[in-house]
Amino acid sequence: MTTLIKNGTIITAADTYRADILVKNGRVFEIGREISKIANEIIDATGKWVLPGAVDAHTHLGALCDGMAPADDFASATAAAAVGGTTTVIDYAEQAPGGTLAAALEEWKGKGAGSSVVDYAFHLAICEVNPGVLGEIPAMVDAGVTSFHVRLDGCGERYINDGDLLEFFECVRGAGAIACLHAENGEIVRSCLRRLRAEGKTAVRYLPLARPPEVEAQATARAISIAEMARAPIYLSGVSCAHAIERVKAARDRGQAVYAETSPHFLLLASDRYEDPDGEKYICIPPLRPSWHADVLWKAIASGDVHAVASNHRAFDHAGQKELGRDDFTRAPHGFAGIQERVSLMHSAGVGAGKISPNRLVELVSAFPARIFGLFPRKGTLSVGSDADMILFDPEAEVTLTQAKSVSRSDYTPYEGMSVRGAPWMVLQRGKVIARKHKIMTGAGAGEFLPSVRSSLP
Repeated sequence: MTTLIKNGTIITAADTYRADILVKNGRVFEIGREISKIANEIIDATGKWVLPGAVDAHTHLGALCDGMAPADDFASATAAAAVGGTTTVIDYAEQAPGGTLAAALEEWKGKGAGSSVVDYAFHLAICEVNPGVLGEIPAMVDAGVTSFHVRLDGCGERYINDGDLLEFFECVRGAGAIACLHAENGEIVRSCLRRLRAEGKTAVRYLPLARPPEVEAQATARAISIAEMARAPIYLSGVSCAHAIERVKAARDRGQAVYAETSPHFLLLASDRYEDPDGEKYICIPPLRPSWHADVLWKAIASGDVHAVASNHRAFDHAGQKELGRDDFTRAPHGFAGIQERVSLMHSAGVGAGKISPNRLVELVSAFPARIFGLFPRKGTLSVGSDADMILFDPEAEVTLTQAKSVSRSDYTPYEGMSVRGAPWMVLQRGKVIARKHKIMTGAGAGEFLPSVRSSLP
């Protein structure tokens, strides 16, 4: 099977040029001007950008939150991903309390197999740090998982102390993998929650007071210091505020290998949403911040101190789920949909507003996550031998985001009514069209599990 994409402008993280792409057996076979070879399918990409398929490195597909099942499973969430230009997801495979990492990996591979529309890899989300769990990490790397995640917002028995965190970093580094973290101080969060409850302040507008920026900054600084002792590179997921980015920048200025990820909702939505009558729709962890934090995050994106933008897709319904948090924000599951909107939002608010270049867009949503999580150059770029995953992107398309246009099963989108410029016109996975003009063109099970290799980053 051969496919020829003609007359497009190829944009990778490093280059921009006019050329044709010939796809053979799912891989990029040739790139050149005026390719005239016979192909089974010829696609005219005149006026379109040809981008590498996007890689979403932060999703929660099918994972429970406080016992609640999400609106999306692998099939519906990855269909939404495909329509939005994402051809690879890296999902969090969650260790069960008392369970093994091997069991978590097999469970999540089972969720993806036969269901995922796009290709998928995994982080292993560790819920407890002990010798048994740490001892499994080298075998998991051999099994194709090269990133391991811990949360610092636990408290009591779930709190990860400094010694355990140091051992975790050393073990992950020794296995040639990357340590990932959610950085908020859980003990302080518990204290803040206790105080707010005593004062009767549980309405959703008080959520930011339970997890203020200083809580994120303290945990970020703690992780950076201990990682420096362990000589381990770290990846901070879901960075939301200026306070945390200041710590990241200071560490990077010293030469430390610290990488930061944020999400579109931290760049485009603000904490004033919690004052809305339906403010519970926007409950997420960390919470939304005042809008000036987004200005700092955009500057960090431009300076290279934020390295990736991921969706953190964890979709729930408003009816019967998020609405439970209207009078008590602790009762609502945290998170919302965003996997479909990510690329268009970043183009519109980033490239369209002159904050980043098209090449930087590709770096943020595709190339960097592929590199750090061991999928590059199979994913994240367009070069001979790479998987023929492509977004034929129309930079002039005008789209209004609505729940009605969303493929996610969630009954709302946090971006309702937002106008964006730029959208995928066609999306290809290994040379096959999987989405066109906001419609899915393939079925569940088209995606494959991707074993990750050790990161090429320091």
